[in-house]
Amino acid sequence: MEDQDKTNGYRGVMRLAHENPKWIPVVRATLETAKSTRGDFAGAWVLNRAKEKGVNWFPNLRILVTYGVLQKEGTARAGRRAYYTMPDQKGVETALQEISQ
Repeated sequence: MEDQDKTNGYRGVMRLAHENPKWIPVVRATLETAKSTRGDFAGAWVLNRAKEKGVNWFPNLRILVTYGVLQKEGTARAGRRAYYTMPDQKGVETALQEISQ
């Protein structure tokens, strides 16, 4: 994959893996959640899935928005629950596969 062809999700995950590698299990849980919902999803749903993988807690998913992995769609429950989408699932998945090799 040439550099100019790399997508935002791919670049974001690769940068995150370099700068904050402890977040990669959360990215994996987020990708699984995004694939299973096929739309927007709550950060709390990602936390539940991450717990199944041994990640007990993370503060929120803002860091994944900052890195371009997620896009925030809105909030509910008086601003206490944030909803996200993953615009570039394919790029995120490709990056995670490369990291695993």
